[in-house]
Amino acid sequence: MKIEELRKIAGTLADVLPIEILPEIDRQELAGHMAMRKFKQDEVVYHQGDPAAHWFVVFEGLVKVLLLDENGRELLISLHSRGEFFGELVIFEDKVPRDGTAVCVIPTSVFQIERDGSLAVLRRNEEARKHMFERLSRNIRKLEGQVEDFAFLDVTSRLAKYLVEVARLGRPLPLTQDDLASAIGSTRMTVNKLLADFERRGFINVERRNVRVLDEKSLLREIRV
Repeated sequence: MKIEELRKIAGTLADVLPIEILPEIDRQELAGHMAMRKFKQDEVVYHQGDPAAHWFVVFEGLVKVLLLDENGRELLISLHSRGEFFGELVIFEDKVPRDGTAVCVIPTSVFQIERDGSLAVLRRNEEARKHMFERLSRNIRKLEGQVEDFAFLDVTSRLAKYLVEVARLGRPLPLTQDDLASAIGSTRMTVNKLLADFERRGFINVERRNVRVLDEKSLLREIRV
C-alpha cells in the first residue's frame, strides 16, 4: 500500500488518534514506517516470547492480549479496539521479547509501525511523547486495578465488576465465556454458572458472544470487598 493511501486511512482515526499533532514532515516519516495488516478471527498477531520490532494501532476490529503460563492457562489482560495501541512497550525497550500474546477476537485490521522510525518521530515531538505517556499511564492504572481485584474480590465480584466495565464502554464486545473466564482469573464452568444466575435474576441477558447488562445497580451490589 502506498504511503499516501496509508496516510489517508490513518487520518480517519483522527477522533481517537491525534495524528494532527505531528508536523507534516513527521506524518510523512511515520507513514513511511507503517504497514496495514489484516487478520482473521482468532488469528494471532504475535506470540508471547516473540522478538519485538513493531507496535500496533487498531484500525478496525478487536484485539485481546493474553498472558500464558507454562501449563497453557490464559489471563486476559487487555482489550484494544479502534484507535488503541498494543505492543507499544517496544518503543521504550529494545530487543525485549513480547510479554503477552495478541489475538484478534474478530476480523481485524491494524497499522503495524516500526520501532526505530516511530521512535525518531517521538524524540522530535513533545506533544506526541506526552500523548504516548498518557496512554501508557492509563494502561498501568488499569493493570493495577486488575491486581487489586484479584487480591481483594471473590470470583462473583470480579465477574460482576468486569461486566459493568465492559458495558460502560458503550459498544458490544464479542467476548466468549472463555474470554470472560480468562479476564477474571476463573474457569469457564464457574463463569457459565454465574452468568446463568445473573440472567435468572434479571441482571443480564446472555447473547451469542455478548452479555448485555440490564440492571447495572444490581450487578454492582454483587461486588463485595
